[in-house]
Amino acid sequence: MGSSPSSPAKSEQAAFDRAGEEFWDRWWERSGLPPTIDPYRGGLKNYPFRKFHQYFENAFRVSPTRGKKLIEIGAAQSVVLPYFAKYFGFDVCGLDRSKLGCERARAALERENVKGRIYCADLFSPPTELLGSFDVVCSFGVVEHFENTAECLKAMGGFLSPGGTMITVIPNMLGINGKLQKIMDRSIYDAHVPLGRERLASAHRDAGLPVESCDYFLPLSLESVNVTRWPNRLAYFIVIRTHGVISRFVWLVDKYLPIRPNRWSSPDINCVARKPHAEGFPQPEEVERPS
Repeated sequence: MGSSPSSPAKSEQAAFDRAGEEFWDRWWERSGLPPTIDPYRGGLKNYPFRKFHQYFENAFRVSPTRGKKLIEIGAAQSVVLPYFAKYFGFDVCGLDRSKLGCERARAALERENVKGRIYCADLFSPPTELLGSFDVVCSFGVVEHFENTAECLKAMGGFLSPGGTMITVIPNMLGINGKLQKIMDRSIYDAHVPLGRERLASAHRDAGLPVESCDYFLPLSLESVNVTRWPNRLAYFIVIRTHGVISRFVWLVDKYLPIRPNRWSSPDINCVARKPHAEGFPQPEEVERPS
C-alpha cells in the first residue's frame, strides 16, 4: 500500500461529508460480505444485476477493457471489483478510508481469486502514485454524501489519466425510494444530498468532466430502501418481503413490456463522463437527454 501525503485540505474536505467516518465504521460492523455478482444467473432476483451488466457492456463498448486500469472510490467490501476483473478484464484497485471496509474488499477479491490492490486512504489525500493513473474511475453511492458534489467529483477526476472515463452511480433520493427512506429511517436519508439527474450532470461539468450520458437506471427497485436499523425484526422482515415482492413484479412486467426508467420510480442515476485530453484535442460531445 502506498503512503498518503499530508494535506491541509483533508480535514476541510472531510467536513463536507454528511455521513462521516464513524457512520461508515458502524455500517460495516453490522454488514456481512455481499454475495458475488453473476450477471448470467437466471431468475427475477438477479434481474437488476443482469441489467447492471448490460449497462456496463454498453458503457465500455467503445474501447477494449482487458488490461486497462480501474479504481473504485468508496470500495469498502466491494463485490464490483472482482466483477469488473472477471467479466471485463480490468486490472482493479479500490480506495476507502474504512479499515474494516478495506479488509472486507480484500476478502471479496480473495474469495473469487482475483488480484487487486485496496488502498486505505482518504479520497482527498490519496497516495500520490494513484493520481492520473487510471483509465476508469467508478463510484457507487459516494458523491451524494458530500455537500459539494463538484469538489468531490473533481477529486475523483484526479485519479483519471487524460481521456479516462468516470462512472458515477448514486441513489435517486428525489424519487419514491428517497421519500420512503425519509419515512422509514430519517437518519440514513439525512446522510445524503438529494440530487436529480440534471444536478449530477451539472456537477460533473463543473468538475471539468464533460458528460457523455446521465440517465435513470431500472424502472423500480424498493430493495435499496434501508431499514436494517429497525429494532423490531418482525416489522423489518415484513417491509423487506413487501419491497421484494413489489420490485419483482415490476421487473417481471419490464421483462415483457419494457418500462422506461424515470425520475419518479427509478432507484439510481448513472452518469458517464470523460476527462479531457490535453488542451487543443477534440472532446466528446455532451449528450442532453429529455426527462
